[in-house]
Amino acid sequence: MPDVHAFPPLTFHADGLLWVGLALVLASLMGESVLRLLRWPRLIGYMTAGLLIAIGGGGLPALDLQPGARAVVDAALAMLLFEIGHRVNLHWLRANPWLLATAIGEWTAAFAAMVVVLGMLGMGAPTGMAVAAALACTAPAVALRLSGEFNARGQVTERLLVLSALGATLSALAVGLLTAWMGAQTGRHWWYAITQQFYAIGGAVFAAAILAWAVNWVEKHFDFADEGAALLLVGLILLALSVTRMLQWSTLLTPLLAGLLLRANSERPRVWPRHFGTAGGVLVVLLFLILGMSLRWQDLREGFAAGVALMAARAAGKLAIPLLLGPASGLSGRQSAALGLALNPVAAVSFVLLLDLSQGRANVPQSLLAAGFASIAIGGLAGTLLARWALGRAGDIPPPDRNARGDKT
Repeated sequence: MPDVHAFPPLTFHADGLLWVGLALVLASLMGESVLRLLRWPRLIGYMTAGLLIAIGGGGLPALDLQPGARAVVDAALAMLLFEIGHRVNLHWLRANPWLLATAIGEWTAAFAAMVVVLGMLGMGAPTGMAVAAALACTAPAVALRLSGEFNARGQVTERLLVLSALGATLSALAVGLLTAWMGAQTGRHWWYAITQQFYAIGGAVFAAAILAWAVNWVEKHFDFADEGAALLLVGLILLALSVTRMLQWSTLLTPLLAGLLLRANSERPRVWPRHFGTAGGVLVVLLFLILGMSLRWQDLREGFAAGVALMAARAAGKLAIPLLLGPASGLSGRQSAALGLALNPVAAVSFVLLLDLSQGRANVPQSLLAAGFASIAIGGLAGTLLARWALGRAGDIPPPDRNARGDKT
């Protein structure tokens, strides 16, 4: 007689979906807790949740990130870079050249200060220069989150968005050129390494132009302010990202330049749901969660002292230039200091550049990578809190009674 069971056999073996769900729940709870109780940015909770998961043994290997996790990072970052690129008004840069000088100056000062520190620590050129270039930019994702969650408005916030977008562009270009230089030094065919980088940059410019044209064409037939129509925009960005990954073009420059081009051809910025709706919001949470999970406790411990030194030197460079050039660009002394302090966050762009650097031809020493990842942890947490405080001191963030619970995303 056949063995008949009233219920199917149960196997209490958790699959990956369970752990993803638990990680999202933990990150969301911590994000809401720090926002409501401390009025800190949610991303602090997201990153901290990732760090706690990593300490508990559930971390992700940053140097060998799984394809699925890397795809999430690239997709979320592409949307954020497109969004912040669209916030940059190039006409403002032409009308106020001191703002462009500030952007180039603060990035260069931070880069030079970190190169000096790495030289003193015995981690100098050329790989040290590439790591410093990756860390020199202010995190665009953090700037967007601060602006959106706290309804930050004002001269300091707008300049923070512009400087973070331009800084990310400079970091991507600098790391690519330094990688080509290192390849030219070690390879037999020096022209191959240089041509490869120009191919990646040139392809990104071409893909950005196509993406900007496609978005502009679709906008004539759909209202991107509607959440459903915003999914079409997400699809276009992800399609462009997929093509750039297949052709090995720069996945950082493509969406950022597309946003810049789209904004350059319009008098006013488009209106669409922040991060392009719920799907984009979930990807942003996953971005910071994966970032925290990828920062190994061993690397943070080994590179902590060097990371502190790097972030201190970086902060000094980023504060000095706005204090020097801010009044000429139309800021008061207090606003200039606030802008310099708000430039401290380090996050996903630097993380991706370090990953690409370690997986390329650079042959980066482990001690240098540990210092870089520790710097991201320090800049992602302490730097973000400092930026939040600076925007509040500048008067760009409304008082708590007007925005007590933040923007729900």
